[in-house]
Amino acid sequence: MHLTSSLRRLRSVYEKGLLFLPDELYDRLTPKRELTTINSVADLDWVFDRAATLFERSEDEARLFLDGIQLAAPPMPDDPFSNAYKNAQWKLYEQVSGKERYGVENEHSDFDLGIALRRPFPYSTGSSGLIGDQLIAYGFIIKTLGIKPGDRVVEFGAGWGNLSQQLALLGCDVTVVEIDPSFVKLIEASCRAGSPIRVLQGDMLTCDPGNDYDIAIFFESFHHCSDHLDMLRRLHNVIRPGGRVAFASEPIGALSYPWGLRLDGLSLWSTRKYGWLELGFTRDYFFEALRKTRWTPQRARSRTISPMADIIIATQG
Repeated sequence: MHLTSSLRRLRSVYEKGLLFLPDELYDRLTPKRELTTINSVADLDWVFDRAATLFERSEDEARLFLDGIQLAAPPMPDDPFSNAYKNAQWKLYEQVSGKERYGVENEHSDFDLGIALRRPFPYSTGSSGLIGDQLIAYGFIIKTLGIKPGDRVVEFGAGWGNLSQQLALLGCDVTVVEIDPSFVKLIEASCRAGSPIRVLQGDMLTCDPGNDYDIAIFFESFHHCSDHLDMLRRLHNVIRPGGRVAFASEPIGALSYPWGLRLDGLSLWSTRKYGWLELGFTRDYFFEALRKTRWTPQRARSRTISPMADIIIATQG
């Protein structure tokens, strides 16, 4: 009887799409695929050449190819909170990107504004899987956070602005902080005919959006932050007492070291081609970083729906 009752409760939570389960269990449920390991950055050229050819033909084919590639992880210092560790990661970024240093000016996307207004990402990819995952992610964020009309929300690194537009349509008071002037123009143009969005151009680490927000959201953007610990600390000045910070669809999971440059094929491609900063974090490190900066985290995931149905919610304390 006790087992039946427990299963009923679990099923009830499962059907709501809000499973708070250990990462280890999720990892065990995730299908594994064989990977081709590249031993040095110098040997990646054929990967990038092949990916470029495939992207011209099909987004899905290129992503599938890159999903099967990984770079062997170099040794890292033991303390992930040390300057030595941080410096080692910047050295790795320089090697993969081919750039002398990282700068926020690298976080730029080239696209035609007129075309993007008619058919923005993810629709421009023509990938039903990618489009579906993105739409599911927007809904999962809104449902899990229980966002309602009138909530004051700030989104850092909004990119195409799709999530912020959904929140504005819901009736939220939305502010966007975005570094890329092309995305700023796109969001401003997209929302002229719809619900208003306050758009601020600037680096998430230095731009001041004001304070007293109910919710701060990073959707596929926190991993571009060049100083994540500093960002976590300054968020206390952004949200109101009792407010929340959400890290949605961020690369937090399987990584061979606590945090740093992601070495999967797609991340390597993005770092080399665009110069983007593509960081990743293990669950243990990310939760420890949150606690060190006075945040209490909880994670909600639903792999049965989509790998992007994944959100970490942090509250103060």
